[in-house]
Amino acid sequence: MLSKNDKIVLRTIHGSVFLIDISDNYAGDKCALYEINETGKFIWNSLDENNSISSLVIALQNAIVDEVPYESLYDDVSEYITDLKNKRFVLEVVENG
Repeated sequence: MLSKNDKIVLRTIHGSVFLIDISDNYAGDKCALYEINETGKFIWNSLDENNSISSLVIALQNAIVDEVPYESLYDDVSEYITDLKNKRFVLEVVENG
C-alpha cells in the first residue's frame, strides 16, 4: 500500500508545482524543491484515495482525454512512484490484517 510521507507538502510557486520536504534542514533559508508537472500533481493528489499503482493508473486513465494504453501508463506511473519512493516522498506501508 502506498502512502504520502506526511512531511511532504505540495506547493504552487509562481505557476510551478513543487513537492517540498518540510523536515529539510533550511540552512541559510535554502531547501530542496522537487518540481512536478500537472500529471505528477494529479498522481500526488490521487494518492489520498488510491494506494496502489494499479488504482493510480486507472484514476489517471479515467482523467485523461487521449486513449493511452494501460501498459504505457502503468510503466510511467510506476517509474514516477519509484522516484518518489527513492526520495522518501511516498512510503510503502504494509497492511496488518
